[in-house]
Amino acid sequence: MTRARKLFPVYGSALANNMLVALVHDRIVGRVVAGYVAEHDRRGILGGPARDRELAETMGREILLAMIVEVHEVLPVFFGKKQKSKLNNEEKEAIDAFSRELLDALVRAQNWNGEDRQQFRRDLALYSDFSARQEMMANARKRGKSPEEEAPFIARIALLLDPSMLEEARRAARKFYGDVERLAQKLLRKTLQPDRT
Repeated sequence: MTRARKLFPVYGSALANNMLVALVHDRIVGRVVAGYVAEHDRRGILGGPARDRELAETMGREILLAMIVEVHEVLPVFFGKKQKSKLNNEEKEAIDAFSRELLDALVRAQNWNGEDRQQFRRDLALYSDFSARQEMMANARKRGKSPEEEAPFIARIALLLDPSMLEEARRAARKFYGDVERLAQKLLRKTLQPDRT
């Protein structure tokens, strides 16, 4: 299978690199914070270089978590499938290998100690569980029987961004979440189909 071969684990490393480059080169966190500060006149949330580093590191981590989950959600498309349940065993194994290498490459690049790695994996499990619940609840929501649950990313980013104006921060985080999902999809396409970007 051509696409299964293409999703070689090395592409997981390449995607990890592309994610980290986008975070640093595109100054994603800095642009989001600056946009929020300008829109809401919240210069008071800025705290100088130490606060900027803390936000870049902590929000960057949340961005990586959200991107990993989004990538896992859209990988079946590269096999011509809309749903993970439609994948055959070879395709599932290729996605699992790709996902393991993506995570391992991020951990290596970030130079996290054992505790940091464990915490990242716990948080990734939280994000993944949310994504799985959303998938299961989609049909119930179509029938109007279940309200949509808010992604962990939104609450976490809002608290980091501006806990004293939480509703405004949540709105900004919701919009940002969509941007992060689109960025993850773009980076995945760039990694797996470089000739089509």
